[in-house]
Amino acid sequence: MRRALLLGALVGCSPGAPTGGGLGDPCSLKAPCGDGTVCDYSSAQPTCLDENADPDGDGIPNKMDHCPTVKGGLYDEDGDGIGDECDRCPIAKPPAVPDPDGDDVDSPCDPDPKTPGDKILLFDGFNGGTLDPRWTATTPSNWSVEGGELVVRLPSQETQDFISTSVVPEPNLAVQSSYRVDKVEASSTTHIVSALAIDQRPAGVSSFECGVVKSDVGTGGEVVDLETDQSAVSHAAMIGAFDSARLYRNAMVMTGNDAECVVIGDNMSLAAVQSTLTPDQLGTIKLTARAVTARFQWVLVVGRSNTGTGGT
Repeated sequence: MRRALLLGALVGCSPGAPTGGGLGDPCSLKAPCGDGTVCDYSSAQPTCLDENADPDGDGIPNKMDHCPTVKGGLYDEDGDGIGDECDRCPIAKPPAVPDPDGDDVDSPCDPDPKTPGDKILLFDGFNGGTLDPRWTATTPSNWSVEGGELVVRLPSQETQDFISTSVVPEPNLAVQSSYRVDKVEASSTTHIVSALAIDQRPAGVSSFECGVVKSDVGTGGEVVDLETDQSAVSHAAMIGAFDSARLYRNAMVMTGNDAECVVIGDNMSLAAVQSTLTPDQLGTIKLTARAVTARFQWVLVVGRSNTGTGGT
């Protein structure tokens, strides 16, 4: 079931016509607001607001704010009219039944939509002109934010390079990312694009890496690779894992001591692999690459405690 959910995982309000709704009137994509007002799609019952007002006091007027009642909202990654800071799933428009378990995390962001308690711990759409200070790069000159993407260029890097951040540690964790591979460099015989989650507490030993590996020597070829503190497993990619024309999504999920890694390209599965890891709380998140130029569109981290009590 979890694999099927992961495989499924991969508009701001514009000024309405003069005949549209007025201040306080209900609105929708099919029934926009009129002149001088803008629709608040982030509300449970969208209504027309004064386009020049700023009810959340974040300095962004409603006509530019996709989260009028929550600070932030300048960016809307999935184009559903709801800003990244207030979107219950910032990577996809709401499905017909968005939140079956009622924990305020919509599908397909929710790795287990039948179990309540999930929370969005981190979302970054890499918008703006600079890297969010939450991230720390091993080699800062290799990483940059360009046109709403996190770009890593490793033309001569023989070892993996990393960019990392921290989230609230949880015993159940899902990390999803979207990326393209612009170029596979000839400077190395091994190429990698993957994500990691690590427990870096003094007594923590749990670790989890999920991604794709390409070997230019031997018979390894291109594989989906899963490595934990318990074991390493891989599966030959069923379609190209480093094709510049494809949009890839990487999804890694830890539930208790069960670990799963799924990679898809243009909605086609490369492979899914499963293993075990020492059950613990993973709080350090990393993106990593080797001997490639890659562009990450976003990264999403969702966590859940073992109590299963929900809501954000």
